[in-house]
Amino acid sequence: MNIQDSLVSLSIPDIWWSLSGIPGIIKVKGHEVVDLVHRLSTNNCLQISDKLGKQTILTNEKGRILDIITLLQHKDHYLLLTTRDNEEVVIKWLKKYIIMEDITFSIITDEVDMITVHGSRSMDCISQLLHNQELHVPIHSLLSSTENPTRIAIRCMPIHEMQFLIIDSKGNGLIDIFTSSDIILFDKERFEIERILSGMGIYGNELYDAYNPLEAGLLHLIDFKKGCYIGQEVIARLDSYNKVQKRIMGFVSEHSIPLQSSLLHDNTEIGIVTSSHQLPNGSIGLAYIRNEYAFPDSTVLTIINQQQIPCTILSLPMRT
Repeated sequence: MNIQDSLVSLSIPDIWWSLSGIPGIIKVKGHEVVDLVHRLSTNNCLQISDKLGKQTILTNEKGRILDIITLLQHKDHYLLLTTRDNEEVVIKWLKKYIIMEDITFSIITDEVDMITVHGSRSMDCISQLLHNQELHVPIHSLLSSTENPTRIAIRCMPIHEMQFLIIDSKGNGLIDIFTSSDIILFDKERFEIERILSGMGIYGNELYDAYNPLEAGLLHLIDFKKGCYIGQEVIARLDSYNKVQKRIMGFVSEHSIPLQSSLLHDNTEIGIVTSSHQLPNGSIGLAYIRNEYAFPDSTVLTIINQQQIPCTILSLPMRT
């Protein structure tokens, strides 16, 4: 069985949970926080309510990615979801642009337990866990438990089908509930396989200040009508003049492909590997490919130990 056939045979259940894909969490207090995030980031954040948050991108002056964040209102404060271990960087960036606003930040990542729940049956699981029968749950909605005041769920951009982040106070039994259930646990390795197959980039690999949101396929997190934000002129110019030169694609290979491997066409570098995972009969991964070479099912080469190794470029998501 070749690598592409093995991906087809890699089945996925209709509900699964994981301790991977967990964000950092910053507790933010201050009425001006919504306006601050709105004017610094790519998306329109002014419509945040106590039930519906917003995901957006912090970019630097060159329009490069600093982090993808999600802002949600919860009781008398806000929750700011970041990449885990990037909380201090986000706080420092936001504070840089605070002038007179009365806003306070506190990192609470280590004060709570978190898991992710995935699949077409995850909504039923959330309803039972929270005793909340809410029927309309858009992306980035926050649901509270009707019986447990410390337990919440946030519907996230999914790896596959549907995805929720569940947050609860430490010692409240959240992880025990799932470890004692019959819901399948995806460990770090299996989660990574699904992340790559979905084409979802992560901070430090596909998402950091070497790339801009348009290259990273994050057009859905940019509001071109909202006006100025940090990096707006660069991103608008790239979009208006069609100057985006590369994009994320998937790849498969019958060989192990190291991170940061150069991808070649006619001895010309046309891409770089940003995520790679070894499977028993080959590897899968993500790579930034120059647009003029980003054709699905085309073959590119990389050099490993002075040997030319072929890779097949695939559209994202690789799992259909």
